[in-house]
Amino acid sequence: VKRVVPVLIDTGRYDYPYLGISSLPELSLLVIEALGLKSFNGAYVIGVVKGSPADKAGVKAGDQPTSLQGLLAGGDLITAIDGHAIKIFDDLLRYLITHKSPGDTVTLTVLRGDQSVDIVIKLAKRP
Repeated sequence: VKRVVPVLIDTGRYDYPYLGISSLPELSLLVIEALGLKSFNGAYVIGVVKGSPADKAGVKAGDQPTSLQGLLAGGDLITAIDGHAIKIFDDLLRYLITHKSPGDTVTLTVLRGDQSVDIVIKLAKRP
């Protein structure tokens, strides 16, 4: 509220930051096993919007069939944003809304297979 209301009063609108990904809300044991993940925490990327900031930076969604219908393995597991641990997708959203604006950059730490990779992304405004 402290961040949004003053901007609304001043300009009449507020632009939220945008990555362009979709994720599972939480990781159940069944999903973790089906995806072959090495971590119980994080936001697993199930979709990346074409042309979005995440797409341009190289964030990967799953593309390999699993034992669970409709669930694809091989996607990035976001474990941190700007050094802040991500346990579930809501942690990522909360950080973006509370601390970032369109045009800012963030560093996502992702598990890609067995490798930890840092991906720098310039945020856009949410469409």
